[in-house]
Amino acid sequence: MKKRSGDHQEIIIKRRSKRGHEQAHGGAWKVAFADFTMAMMALFMVLWIVQPQTKLEAPAAAEQFSNPLTDGGAGVFDGKSRSPLELDGIPVQVSQVQTPENAAMRPQDRPSEHSGATPRMYGTPEELKALAALMQSVAVELQGEANIVVDVVPQGLRILLRDDQQRVMFERGSTRLTPHFQGLMGGLAKVLGKVQNKLIISGHTDATPYRGGRGYDNWNLSGDRALSARHALVAAGLSADGVLQVTAHAERMPLRPQAPEDGVNRRVEVLLLTQQAEQLYRQLFGDSYAHAQVSQGGAHFVKEQGKPL
Repeated sequence: MKKRSGDHQEIIIKRRSKRGHEQAHGGAWKVAFADFTMAMMALFMVLWIVQPQTKLEAPAAAEQFSNPLTDGGAGVFDGKSRSPLELDGIPVQVSQVQTPENAAMRPQDRPSEHSGATPRMYGTPEELKALAALMQSVAVELQGEANIVVDVVPQGLRILLRDDQQRVMFERGSTRLTPHFQGLMGGLAKVLGKVQNKLIISGHTDATPYRGGRGYDNWNLSGDRALSARHALVAAGLSADGVLQVTAHAERMPLRPQAPEDGVNRRVEVLLLTQQAEQLYRQLFGDSYAHAQVSQGGAHFVKEQGKPL
Protein backbone atom coordinates (compact mmCIF):
# COMPACT_ATOMS: atom_id res chain seq x y z
CA MET A 1 0.00 0.00 0.00
CA LYS A 2 1.42 3.33 -0.97
CA LYS A 3 0.88 6.90 0.24
CA ARG A 4 0.81 10.07 -1.74
CA SER A 5 3.34 10.57 -4.43
CA GLY A 6 5.03 13.41 -2.57
CA ASP A 7 5.90 11.10 0.19
CA HIS A 8 8.43 8.60 -1.06
CA GLN A 9 8.13 6.38 2.07
CA GLU A 10 6.30 3.13 1.47
CA ILE A 11 4.36 1.30 4.16
CA ILE A 12 4.34 -2.49 3.78
CA ILE A 13 1.80 -4.57 5.76
CA LYS A 14 2.60 -8.28 6.30
CA ARG A 15 -0.19 -10.78 7.00
CA ARG A 16 0.92 -13.89 8.97
CA SER A 17 -0.87 -17.13 8.50
CA LYS A 18 -2.49 -18.71 11.63
CA ARG A 19 -2.57 -22.19 10.17
CA GLY A 20 0.20 -23.63 12.43
CA HIS A 21 -1.38 -22.31 15.62
CA GLU A 22 -4.73 -23.79 14.69
CA GLN A 23 -3.11 -27.17 14.08
CA ALA A 24 -1.48 -27.20 17.58
CA HIS A 25 -4.85 -26.65 19.24
CA GLY A 26 -6.84 -29.09 17.09
CA GLY A 27 -9.20 -31.87 18.37
CA ALA A 28 -7.20 -34.94 17.33
CA TRP A 29 -5.64 -35.39 20.81
CA LYS A 30 -9.08 -35.50 22.37
CA VAL A 31 -9.97 -38.53 20.31
CA ALA A 32 -6.77 -40.31 21.37
CA PHE A 33 -7.35 -39.50 25.06
CA ALA A 34 -10.90 -40.78 24.84
CA ASP A 35 -9.67 -44.05 23.35
CA PHE A 36 -7.09 -44.38 26.12
CA THR A 37 -9.67 -43.71 28.84
CA MET A 38 -12.04 -46.26 27.34
CA ALA A 39 -9.27 -48.87 27.21
CA MET A 40 -8.32 -48.28 30.86
CA MET A 41 -11.95 -48.52 31.92
CA ALA A 42 -12.32 -51.81 30.09
CA LEU A 43 -9.14 -53.12 31.77
CA PHE A 44 -10.38 -52.21 35.26
CA MET A 45 -13.74 -53.83 34.55
CA VAL A 46 -12.03 -57.07 33.51
CA LEU A 47 -9.83 -57.06 36.63
CA TRP A 48 -12.80 -56.36 38.86
CA ILE A 49 -14.73 -59.32 37.39
CA VAL A 50 -11.81 -61.76 37.43
CA GLN A 51 -10.51 -61.03 40.97
CA PRO A 52 -13.35 -62.69 43.05
CA GLN A 53 -13.28 -65.78 40.85
CA THR A 54 -9.54 -66.10 41.43
CA LYS A 55 -9.97 -65.90 45.22
CA LEU A 56 -12.56 -68.66 45.13
CA GLU A 57 -10.70 -71.03 42.87
CA ALA A 58 -7.13 -70.60 44.07
CA PRO A 59 -7.50 -72.50 47.42
CA ALA A 60 -9.37 -75.30 45.73
CA ALA A 61 -6.72 -75.68 43.09
CA ALA A 62 -3.96 -75.72 45.71
CA GLU A 63 -5.91 -78.23 47.79
CA GLN A 64 -6.43 -80.46 44.79
CA PHE A 65 -2.69 -80.74 44.17
CA SER A 66 -1.79 -81.15 47.86
CA ASN A 67 -4.55 -83.66 48.68
CA PRO A 68 -5.69 -85.80 45.76
CA LEU A 69 -8.18 -87.72 47.94
CA THR A 70 -10.99 -85.23 47.61
CA ASP A 71 -14.50 -85.46 46.42
CA GLY A 72 -17.56 -83.28 46.03
CA GLY A 73 -19.96 -81.98 43.42
CA ALA A 74 -20.32 -84.01 40.29
CA GLY A 75 -16.69 -85.11 40.14
CA VAL A 76 -14.41 -86.98 42.52
CA PHE A 77 -11.40 -84.67 42.16
CA ASP A 78 -12.99 -81.23 41.79
CA GLY A 79 -11.29 -79.96 44.97
CA LYS A 80 -14.31 -78.20 46.48
CA SER A 81 -14.24 -80.08 49.77
CA ARG A 82 -14.40 -78.34 53.14
CA SER A 83 -15.54 -81.02 55.60
CA PRO A 84 -13.02 -83.60 56.95
CA LEU A 85 -13.79 -87.32 57.00
CA GLU A 86 -11.68 -89.88 58.83
CA LEU A 87 -10.68 -92.80 56.63
CA ASP A 88 -8.55 -95.20 58.71
CA GLY A 89 -6.82 -92.27 60.35
CA ILE A 90 -6.28 -90.34 57.10
CA PRO A 91 -8.11 -86.98 56.94
CA VAL A 92 -10.00 -86.87 53.65
CA GLN A 93 -11.82 -83.78 52.42
CA VAL A 94 -15.40 -84.25 51.28
CA SER A 95 -18.10 -81.93 50.05
CA GLN A 96 -21.20 -81.15 52.09
CA VAL A 97 -23.05 -79.57 49.16
CA GLN A 98 -25.88 -81.92 48.25
CA THR A 99 -26.74 -82.02 44.57
CA PRO A 100 -28.79 -84.50 42.52
CA GLU A 101 -25.53 -86.04 41.34
CA ASN A 102 -24.03 -86.70 44.77
CA ALA A 103 -27.13 -86.97 46.97
CA ALA A 104 -27.06 -90.78 46.99
CA MET A 105 -23.37 -91.01 47.74
CA ARG A 106 -22.92 -87.99 50.03
CA PRO A 107 -20.64 -89.01 52.94
CA GLN A 108 -21.94 -88.74 56.44
CA ASP A 109 -20.59 -86.36 59.04
CA ARG A 110 -17.85 -87.53 61.36
CA PRO A 111 -19.35 -89.83 64.03
CA SER A 112 -19.60 -88.31 67.47
CA GLU A 113 -18.71 -89.98 70.73
CA HIS A 114 -22.27 -91.25 71.20
CA SER A 115 -23.16 -92.00 67.57
CA GLY A 116 -22.98 -95.75 68.09
CA ALA A 117 -19.76 -96.35 66.16
CA THR A 118 -18.48 -99.93 66.18
CA PRO A 119 -16.09 -100.46 69.11
CA ARG A 120 -12.54 -101.51 68.33
CA MET A 121 -10.57 -104.41 69.78
CA TYR A 122 -7.12 -103.52 71.15
CA GLY A 123 -4.55 -106.29 71.39
CA THR A 124 -1.01 -105.44 70.31
CA PRO A 125 1.38 -103.67 72.70
CA GLU A 126 1.50 -100.66 70.38
CA GLU A 127 -2.29 -100.35 70.40
CA LEU A 128 -2.44 -100.72 74.17
CA LYS A 129 0.24 -98.07 74.64
CA ALA A 130 -1.68 -95.66 72.42
CA LEU A 131 -4.86 -96.33 74.41
CA ALA A 132 -2.98 -95.81 77.68
CA ALA A 133 -1.63 -92.48 76.43
CA LEU A 134 -5.16 -91.43 75.51
CA MET A 135 -6.44 -92.25 78.99
CA GLN A 136 -3.58 -90.34 80.59
CA SER A 137 -4.40 -87.30 78.47
CA VAL A 138 -8.03 -87.52 79.66
CA ALA A 139 -6.77 -87.67 83.25
CA VAL A 140 -4.62 -84.57 82.72
CA GLU A 141 -7.54 -82.73 81.13
CA LEU A 142 -9.73 -83.54 84.15
CA GLN A 143 -6.94 -82.66 86.61
CA GLY A 144 -6.70 -86.25 87.79
CA GLU A 145 -3.20 -87.25 86.70
CA ALA A 146 -2.41 -88.12 90.33
CA ASN A 147 -5.51 -90.30 90.59
CA ILE A 148 -5.24 -92.44 87.44
CA VAL A 149 -2.31 -94.74 86.65
CA VAL A 150 -2.41 -96.78 83.43
CA ASP A 151 -0.01 -99.68 82.83
CA VAL A 152 0.33 -102.20 80.00
CA VAL A 153 0.31 -105.71 81.48
CA PRO A 154 0.42 -109.16 79.85
CA GLN A 155 -3.35 -109.48 80.20
CA GLY A 156 -4.07 -106.11 78.60
CA LEU A 157 -4.31 -102.73 80.29
CA ARG A 158 -4.54 -102.00 84.02
CA ILE A 159 -6.24 -98.75 85.00
CA LEU A 160 -5.62 -97.87 88.64
CA LEU A 161 -7.87 -95.29 90.35
CA ARG A 162 -6.63 -94.15 93.75
CA ASP A 163 -6.67 -91.36 96.34
CA ASP A 164 -4.13 -88.56 96.55
CA GLN A 165 -3.11 -86.17 99.32
CA GLN A 166 -5.97 -83.74 98.62
CA ARG A 167 -8.78 -85.89 97.22
CA VAL A 168 -10.22 -89.28 98.11
CA MET A 169 -12.31 -91.57 95.96
CA PHE A 170 -14.66 -92.63 98.77
CA GLU A 171 -15.26 -91.17 102.18
CA ARG A 172 -14.09 -93.31 105.07
CA GLY A 173 -16.24 -96.45 105.18
CA SER A 174 -18.49 -95.18 102.34
CA THR A 175 -19.26 -96.53 98.87
CA ARG A 176 -20.33 -93.22 97.30
CA LEU A 177 -17.92 -91.68 94.80
CA THR A 178 -16.81 -88.11 95.44
CA PRO A 179 -17.61 -85.51 92.70
CA HIS A 180 -14.00 -85.41 91.46
CA PHE A 181 -13.91 -89.15 90.82
CA GLN A 182 -17.37 -89.02 89.29
CA GLY A 183 -15.87 -86.72 86.65
CA LEU A 184 -12.91 -89.05 86.16
CA MET A 185 -15.25 -91.99 85.63
CA GLY A 186 -17.14 -89.99 83.02
CA GLY A 187 -13.94 -89.21 81.14
CA LEU A 188 -12.84 -92.84 81.18
CA ALA A 189 -16.27 -94.02 80.05
CA LYS A 190 -16.00 -91.90 76.89
CA VAL A 191 -12.77 -93.70 75.99
CA LEU A 192 -13.80 -97.18 77.10
CA GLY A 193 -17.11 -96.84 75.27
CA LYS A 194 -15.19 -97.06 71.99
CA VAL A 195 -13.31 -100.19 73.06
CA GLN A 196 -14.53 -103.71 72.38
CA ASN A 197 -12.31 -105.32 75.02
CA LYS A 198 -14.07 -106.65 78.09
CA LEU A 199 -13.41 -105.16 81.55
CA ILE A 200 -12.91 -106.59 85.02
CA ILE A 201 -13.48 -104.13 87.87
CA SER A 202 -12.02 -104.96 91.28
CA GLY A 203 -12.24 -103.16 94.61
CA HIS A 204 -9.48 -103.04 97.26
CA THR A 205 -9.25 -101.70 100.80
CA ASP A 206 -6.43 -101.25 103.29
CA ALA A 207 -5.94 -103.55 106.25
CA THR A 208 -7.90 -101.39 108.68
CA PRO A 209 -10.96 -103.48 109.71
CA TYR A 210 -14.39 -102.12 108.89
CA ARG A 211 -16.15 -101.21 112.13
CA GLY A 212 -19.71 -101.04 110.89
CA GLY A 213 -20.61 -104.39 112.38
CA ARG A 214 -23.56 -106.58 111.41
CA GLY A 215 -21.36 -108.89 109.37
CA TYR A 216 -20.27 -106.13 106.99
CA ASP A 217 -16.50 -106.21 106.55
CA ASN A 218 -13.77 -105.19 104.09
CA TRP A 219 -14.90 -107.83 101.62
CA ASN A 220 -18.33 -106.26 101.37
CA LEU A 221 -16.88 -102.75 101.28
CA SER A 222 -14.43 -103.49 98.48
CA GLY A 223 -17.10 -105.27 96.45
CA ASP A 224 -19.63 -102.47 96.87
CA ARG A 225 -17.01 -99.88 95.87
CA ALA A 226 -16.25 -101.84 92.71
CA LEU A 227 -19.97 -101.98 91.94
CA SER A 228 -20.22 -98.24 92.55
CA ALA A 229 -17.43 -97.66 90.02
CA ARG A 230 -19.24 -99.90 87.50
CA HIS A 231 -22.49 -97.97 87.97
CA ALA A 232 -20.65 -94.67 87.38
CA LEU A 233 -19.04 -95.93 84.17
CA VAL A 234 -22.31 -97.32 82.80
CA ALA A 235 -24.18 -94.13 83.71
CA ALA A 236 -21.53 -92.12 81.81
CA GLY A 237 -21.98 -94.10 78.59
CA LEU A 238 -20.14 -97.41 78.93
CA SER A 239 -22.09 -100.39 77.65
CA ALA A 240 -23.29 -102.66 80.45
CA ASP A 241 -22.12 -105.66 78.41
CA GLY A 242 -18.58 -104.27 78.45
CA VAL A 243 -18.02 -105.33 82.06
CA LEU A 244 -17.23 -109.03 82.31
CA GLN A 245 -16.87 -109.25 86.08
CA VAL A 246 -16.88 -107.20 89.29
CA THR A 247 -14.73 -108.61 92.08
CA ALA A 248 -13.91 -107.90 95.72
CA HIS A 249 -10.39 -108.33 97.10
CA ALA A 250 -10.65 -106.62 100.52
CA GLU A 251 -7.09 -106.07 101.79
CA ARG A 252 -5.63 -109.28 100.31
CA MET A 253 -3.74 -107.64 97.41
CA PRO A 254 -2.08 -104.49 98.77
CA LEU A 255 0.11 -102.30 96.61
CA ARG A 256 2.43 -101.89 99.62
CA PRO A 257 2.63 -105.21 101.45
CA GLN A 258 5.11 -103.72 103.93
CA ALA A 259 2.50 -101.11 104.93
CA PRO A 260 -0.89 -102.84 104.65
CA GLU A 261 -2.75 -100.02 106.44
CA ASP A 262 -1.39 -97.36 104.08
CA GLY A 263 -4.12 -95.46 102.24
CA VAL A 264 -2.45 -96.14 98.88
CA ASN A 265 -3.86 -99.67 99.12
CA ARG A 266 -7.42 -98.30 98.89
CA ARG A 267 -8.18 -98.31 95.18
CA VAL A 268 -10.36 -99.51 92.33
CA GLU A 269 -8.72 -101.31 89.42
CA VAL A 270 -10.15 -101.68 85.91
CA LEU A 271 -8.47 -104.45 83.89
CA LEU A 272 -8.98 -104.20 80.14
CA LEU A 273 -8.55 -107.73 78.77
CA THR A 274 -7.02 -108.67 75.46
CA GLN A 275 -8.92 -111.20 73.39
CA GLN A 276 -6.57 -114.00 74.45
CA ALA A 277 -6.90 -113.10 78.12
CA GLU A 278 -10.69 -112.96 77.80
CA GLN A 279 -10.77 -116.43 76.25
CA LEU A 280 -8.63 -117.81 79.06
CA TYR A 281 -10.85 -116.13 81.63
CA ARG A 282 -13.97 -117.62 80.05
CA GLN A 283 -12.36 -121.05 80.13
CA LEU A 284 -11.78 -120.69 83.86
CA PHE A 285 -15.38 -119.73 84.68
CA GLY A 286 -17.41 -120.98 81.70
CA ASP A 287 -18.17 -124.29 80.05
CA SER A 288 -17.10 -123.49 76.49
CA TYR A 289 -13.89 -125.53 76.75
CA ALA A 290 -13.28 -129.26 76.65
CA HIS A 291 -13.59 -130.79 80.11
CA ALA A 292 -14.79 -133.83 82.03
CA GLN A 293 -17.99 -133.65 84.06
CA VAL A 294 -18.13 -135.85 87.15
CA SER A 295 -21.46 -136.85 88.66
CA GLN A 296 -23.02 -139.79 90.49
CA GLY A 297 -23.48 -141.54 87.18
CA GLY A 298 -19.77 -141.31 86.44
CA ALA A 299 -17.52 -139.05 84.44
CA HIS A 300 -18.05 -138.12 80.81
CA PHE A 301 -16.09 -135.91 78.45
CA VAL A 302 -17.58 -132.65 77.12
CA LYS A 303 -16.04 -131.27 73.95
CA GLU A 304 -15.20 -127.63 73.39
CA GLN A 305 -18.01 -125.67 71.77
CA GLY A 306 -17.65 -125.43 68.01
CA LYS A 307 -15.07 -128.23 67.77
CA PRO A 308 -15.61 -131.97 67.09
CA LEU A 309 -14.40 -134.63 69.45
